[in-house]
Amino acid sequence: MSTLNNVPKFFWIKDFIVEKGVNIGHNLFSLGHIIWLLVITYICILVYRKYKKASKKDIDKFRKTCALILFILEYVKLIIVALMYPKLIDSYIPIHLCSFAGFFIIFDALWPNNKLINSWWLYIFFPCGLLGVLSPSTTYPWCNFFAIHEFLFHGLLIVYGIFKMAIGEVEATYSGLWKSSLFIAIVMIPIYYIDVIFDKGYMLLTTPADFPLTILFWNIATPILGQIGYIALLLLMGLILFHTIYFISILKRKVKKKVSN
Repeated sequence: MSTLNNVPKFFWIKDFIVEKGVNIGHNLFSLGHIIWLLVITYICILVYRKYKKASKKDIDKFRKTCALILFILEYVKLIIVALMYPKLIDSYIPIHLCSFAGFFIIFDALWPNNKLINSWWLYIFFPCGLLGVLSPSTTYPWCNFFAIHEFLFHGLLIVYGIFKMAIGEVEATYSGLWKSSLFIAIVMIPIYYIDVIFDKGYMLLTTPADFPLTILFWNIATPILGQIGYIALLLLMGLILFHTIYFISILKRKVKKKVSN
């Protein structure tokens, strides 16, 4: 296995940083974090304006470009982990919600007329991107490959969600909310047992890792109800987030309809 001594600091991985007790991470909403948020917000505004009235050819090109970038980002990371930290590669298998977004964006790029993924993107993948940039891993320094990857990957999930909103592909429906909840439940059950059996944390169900928001949930729930309470709180917060998105979308639709009349 690689050691911190022979791997450039730019490629230091979370497991080794924690193991060695090196304090090189960043704080939530520090200057670097805020800069990332501002850049992502600016790109979202540009994308929304550009593709609101774009041609079908431009829309198709952007859709496939996003899919390609996400695919490259995920598998470049896996290749780097496999080459530099071969014994840790099993902890980076892409079986968490954000990685699923990377798979489904490819499906969406090749078959853009699908209906189901539109609901998933609004209720699951877009919020995953938001949570990924608002509450990122705080173990890494800003000049680290894995920190940059985290913001690029999750930021692109947000940008793609805004793109789908701009071209009118995503519309909040209550049936879409529950279909998304069912998808998460179906995915969560086997991954939970994988986490338990192999001592992993693919969907943060058995550990909050170093993400401030999940650490907060863990600290609130586990003293009272243990790990089950933590998972229940995650699910509750997910349902609250889904309903928040739903009611904001409905309110926006009503305001738009009132203005047009």
